[in-house]
Amino acid sequence: MEKILVFKTSTDATMDKLFGELGMQEIDCLIQSSQLSRYQTQYPSVNFIDICREGFYDLPAEIIDRISSKPYDQLYVTFSGAKGHNYGNVMELVEKVNFKNAYFYNYNGDKVRIPGKNVVKDTFCRLYIKWIDFIYGRKGE
Repeated sequence: MEKILVFKTSTDATMDKLFGELGMQEIDCLIQSSQLSRYQTQYPSVNFIDICREGFYDLPAEIIDRISSKPYDQLYVTFSGAKGHNYGNVMELVEKVNFKNAYFYNYNGDKVRIPGKNVVKDTFCRLYIKWIDFIYGRKGE
């Protein structure tokens, strides 16, 4: 049985569609405090993790530790529309999770694969940015 992590970052209709597709898997779902009891009643087989907030900003350390210490086969970030906007804070959390495959999942049920971590590429990009910042920072003086 695959281990799946879902970010509840969309409407109920999108979540209903995703949970219907996933079926009886081992699912953890990060969810806002105000929706926790309703979702626990509706989906008793899903392990809901209360993020103790109404948004995915500044989550408590114990929540981050909990999701980063467990390996997941799949991860889903849900969208209410066809595309997501302003998901930077969610993507920061995704970077902290150990997963094999990750997907954006929209209201149509479309899945778009999120590229995995590439340590070499990420390191070169950071070095390039620092180098450019150094060069242009010196010219501004």
